[in-house]
Amino acid sequence: MLELGLMKFFIAKQQTLFIEPKPPFNFELITSLYSRFPTQCVDLYSQGTYERVLRDKDKLFLIRVKSAGLVEKPKLQIEVLPPGARKKFIEDQVRWILGTDDETEGFYKIALADKKFAPVIKNLYGLRAPRTPTVYEALIIALTEQQIALSVALSLRKKLVEKYGERLKIKGKKYFAFPEPEVLAQAKPAEIRKLGLSIRKAEYIINVSQKVTGGELDLEKMKTWEMEKVLETLIKIRGLGPWTVEYMMCRGMGRYEALPANDMGLRISLTKFFDKKERVSEKEVRKFLEHFGQYRGYAAFYLIYAYAFQKHPQERLL
Repeated sequence: MLELGLMKFFIAKQQTLFIEPKPPFNFELITSLYSRFPTQCVDLYSQGTYERVLRDKDKLFLIRVKSAGLVEKPKLQIEVLPPGARKKFIEDQVRWILGTDDETEGFYKIALADKKFAPVIKNLYGLRAPRTPTVYEALIIALTEQQIALSVALSLRKKLVEKYGERLKIKGKKYFAFPEPEVLAQAKPAEIRKLGLSIRKAEYIINVSQKVTGGELDLEKMKTWEMEKVLETLIKIRGLGPWTVEYMMCRGMGRYEALPANDMGLRISLTKFFDKKERVSEKEVRKFLEHFGQYRGYAAFYLIYAYAFQKHPQERLL
């Protein structure tokens, strides 16, 4: 009876789920992106495990995701700490963040038909473009990454997260949730400036957060809008230009018809792809990726991963 009681207690302390992504799905390629920078503090990857704090009904949970399958027969194991999160919520969040259900057949068909682009696909077979749980998080990330190298942006964002993000302690280790808009809406520009961000970026972050909390911006609802309408609406807001909005659409909405063509990392990648001496222009980026149609953003992500991120991690990653 004592053993049975201990077993029930042990089981109650665990919450383990399994999901099966659409193949091909290379878990390590996708999640190891987060291990490249020591200042990464929200999305974590180490020794085959991806960790992230999620919020379910105002309660924080840590998810630990591991691969339990193969690229062509993928399966993911998800551990939730502490137990008690809604099963469907966790499954939906992991599917969204890791792009487990992305339809890549159409993208691969176009890419593999291009003799020059085909090797990129073969080297990164099963890669998916990871996303943020909310559109708001993607927009704040885009704001912090404007016109600076990714490594610098991540370092500054770590400070922002650690100051304004809620903490979850698991077995003595602290994990951070991305700051909520209600918290950043009440921040002072001077406080954010002290973290190393410019005063303008501090004002942009606070302004956007206030519009979200005040109900003026429903970013999640915008997921279903036409791309042109999203652009027209958001670029009217101070600090939000085309690059910021298109980056947000890819990273936070999974809208890969959007193309942040002026992204420096992307332009560097395409320059290397064509083996050119002079950096390609935004116009040249759009022209080359146009034939990818609704997969333009996906093609851009593969190029950055293959050329800018792998060899020059200081450059921006979509």
